[in-house]
Formats: sequence, structure tokens, C-alpha cells
Amino acid sequence: MSGIDGVPTSINGKQLPTPHPNVTEAPPWWLTRPQEIREFLESLEGVEVEVIGQTAGGRDIVAAAWGQREMLEGRTCNVLSSALDGGDTGAFYGQGERERQVILFVGATHGNEFDGTVSALNYLNIIVTGKDLLGREQSEMAAEGRKHRFIVIPLLNVDGRERVAHHVNWINFDVYYFQMISQGLTRDGEIVHWPHSKRHHPMSPGEFAFIGSNRNDAGVNLAYDMAMGPDMQPENAALVRYVRREMPDCVMFSHSNHGSLVVGPSGYVPQHYRQRQGQMAALVGTRCARDGYIKHNIADPLWLGRGVRSYYQTDAIYHACGALPLLVEFPCGSAGRPGTHEELVDIGLAAIDEICVFGNRYPFRPPDPPAED
Repeated sequence: MSGIDGVPTSINGKQLPTPHPNVTEAPPWWLTRPQEIREFLESLEGVEVEVIGQTAGGRDIVAAAWGQREMLEGRTCNVLSSALDGGDTGAFYGQGERERQVILFVGATHGNEFDGTVSALNYLNIIVTGKDLLGREQSEMAAEGRKHRFIVIPLLNVDGRERVAHHVNWINFDVYYFQMISQGLTRDGEIVHWPHSKRHHPMSPGEFAFIGSNRNDAGVNLAYDMAMGPDMQPENAALVRYVRREMPDCVMFSHSNHGSLVVGPSGYVPQHYRQRQGQMAALVGTRCARDGYIKHNIADPLWLGRGVRSYYQTDAIYHACGALPLLVEFPCGSAGRPGTHEELVDIGLAAIDEICVFGNRYPFRPPDPPAED
């Protein structure tokens, strides 16, 4: 038997976890589905919407940008590592400084993790209109956001999002159902739990009852894609092409959990970038605590050991374009302290805004140390 979006409800007589009653319902401003997101983006005045590539399943990947593109003159090198060893990163970035820094928000690398995307779309609407999608005036956020070029790729893993398209919120979710939706289900009816799910890469759709929404149609978790290999997935290939064209100063990768916010430093970026990531984690966590939100985490520098052992999507993007990569775990409303839709979007808005506030006063990219003779 199957339930919402064809997710099995039982296998061989074994009853499986069930969703909470309101999983298919959300306020009209809580935008999570690909088509409604695209229609919203195309309705915004002054926002450039374009298709930057296709997924493994042939679906469009959309980006939306607000603010004038500004490329620096004097680039003589198209590889960051070469410019670093040459002693002048301006050969890669261009000479001088931009008038406004570029922030790129990348949503839903994992298809069911769309909570940050909701906040990013609200933030983009604030930049354009001065109001969030609930109709609330947000003049201070608008003023800060308009000092940047702000770009949103709302859904990178469109395949995974479409696989669970009718699941639109996770407030007060059952943790086992969430794990099943995210990580997958074996043909014997066993939930593939995190983090052991990462041992299956790629996850062949034909070998599982349900491959989860974390993966694209090729069964690949895009966060662990082979970034330097010939079999890089089309989603990440499109993302790399895009960041090399746009040369963002900061890239926010949006994920969802109980609300870890900005997580610990990446493993394979330079130490001074790792320090900057730690600074951003402290700023965002403190902002959410000061504003009285139910989620106000400051990450452990070695969160889950990621800082020392794994090459992640954040690492790959730094090496592609030199941007400060930030992995942000937005709250999705776990049972016990679920929050409301409004509370969740407000936490997300505060996190994005605090990053923007920093970028209006300091460079996202910390100065590179001089090359040794």
C-alpha cells in the first residue's frame, strides 16, 4: 500500500511510520513546490529569472537574481589555486573591490529540506517590495539586503523535491517518518537511517522500495557528489558553471534539521576561511538568541567531525569560485519544540539578514595571507 506521493505505508504486512495530519497543508505564502516558486519569482519586478541547467531527471534548475552584476577588471587567471600560488588572488577575483558583494542562496540540495528556501523567498520579496510574504513591513531588512546582489537558487535537487511534492511542511513531524522520507526505505521495509544512509552512494532506485528525497533521479546525494570527477551530476555541474560566472562572495547552502543554524567549519577550505565560518555561526546564533527565537544555536567547531574528515559540497564551491561557503541548517519544526510557520520563517529571515548585515560592513572573503617566497 502507498500513501502521500506514493510513499509506502506498509510492506509485507509491516506497518510503516505515518505522516502528521497536516503534512500537505501550509499557508499560501509558504512556497515550496517548483511551479509555484517559479511563478512567484517571475512575478517580481527587477528580478532576473533564468534556467541554469537540468537535473538528472531532466527538470529545470532555476536561479533568480536581484541587483546589477558587477565583474571586476584585471582577471588573468581562471583557477583560484593557481592565483593563490602566484601570490595575487586578484588575478582570479579581479582587481579592487565591488560596490556590493554577491550572496548566493542554494536551497534544497536535499529535496525535502525546503524550510530555508521559504525564508529566502521571503527575503527576496523584502528586497523587492519592502515587505515579507505575510505582508509585514521589513524596512531594515530591505535596506540591508539591497546593498548586495542577492541570488536565489530555490531548489537545486528538483528531482528529490518533486518526489515528495505534496509534503509541504514538517512541523511536529514523526522523526521516523521524516527519516524514511529523507533517507529511503529498503524492500524489506527497513528505514535507511541517517548517517548510515551515506554508505549507499548512489542509491539505485531499483534496489529500494523508496530512495528518499535526499537524492536526485540518479540516486545521488548531491552534497557528496564527485566534484572533480567525470561523472559529476548535472545539478552540481550547473551550479559550478553558475558560480564561476557570477563569482559570488558568499554562498549559503540551505539544509533543514532541528535548527543548528550555521554549522561548524568545512574540512577542506583554508584556515582563515574556517575562522570566518566560525564567526558567522556565532553572529547568527547570537542574533537569534537576542531576538528571543526558540532556535539560537552556535555550532561546535568540529560539528559531527565534518571539520576534519569529509569533502563536502561547501568545500567544492570554495575551490570553484573562492566564495565563503556557509552550510545553514534551518529549523523544520521537530516534535517537542515545533514552532509555527511564522516562527520558522522569522528564524530563517534573521539568519539570512545577519549574514547580509555582516557583508555590508566586512568582506565575506577574509584577506588571503601573502604567498611564501
